[in-house]
Amino acid sequence: MKKSILGMFVFAVLVSLSASSYALDFIKFGTSHDTDFWGTPDYEFGTFPSTLQYLAARGKNEITSLDLTDGNVENVFNGDFGSFDAIVVSESISQISPGSYALFTQYVNSGGCVIVTGDHANGEDEFLNNSFGYNVSVITVLDVVDTFAITSFASGTSFANGPAELVAADLTSAYGNAPGAVIYSGTTGVTVFTDQFGGGIVSAIGWDYCCTEGAPNTPAQILAWYE
Repeated sequence: MKKSILGMFVFAVLVSLSASSYALDFIKFGTSHDTDFWGTPDYEFGTFPSTLQYLAARGKNEITSLDLTDGNVENVFNGDFGSFDAIVVSESISQISPGSYALFTQYVNSGGCVIVTGDHANGEDEFLNNSFGYNVSVITVLDVVDTFAITSFASGTSFANGPAELVAADLTSAYGNAPGAVIYSGTTGVTVFTDQFGGGIVSAIGWDYCCTEGAPNTPAQILAWYE
């Protein structure tokens, strides 16, 4: 019983740590990790929230999770899943048609928000370049090989007052030729950037929010990515 109570206390502390609490409902494209770290608590650490639990405690709620396909993209922008505040594009990032990329372009141009999370350098660059006309490159960084420090450009963005550094976890993505404001940067490249695109925002975060492969990453290092 004591162990159970302690576990519940630790879990509550993890879930209640600081982060922005404004409400945001999002649709996610990319379903590779819905059944593990993204959607399952305690997946690799003894007492640890799932990504969905951590976000929900801060008013960020997933409406639905879909494979990135032309049909699903069309359905989302046709309003089949109702209104939403942002779109997350996550592992696995598949290639789609020029018409589907154009829908993302139009959405952000008109004031929307797209957040791209890591896919182990398996498609983030193609999605960003095809949707928004960037010329980014991307590589994969092994666990704890690099530490990405927050930059002064975070001031005035949604990343202001974020963790001082992020440690590479589970094949983190690092970008070259990142547009907009570089938020976290290390020796291997940029792992977080945000860009004002038309009337909206494009942000890229280099971790896939799925797992850590255990040690040497620590719960505190993963919580920094959550923040």
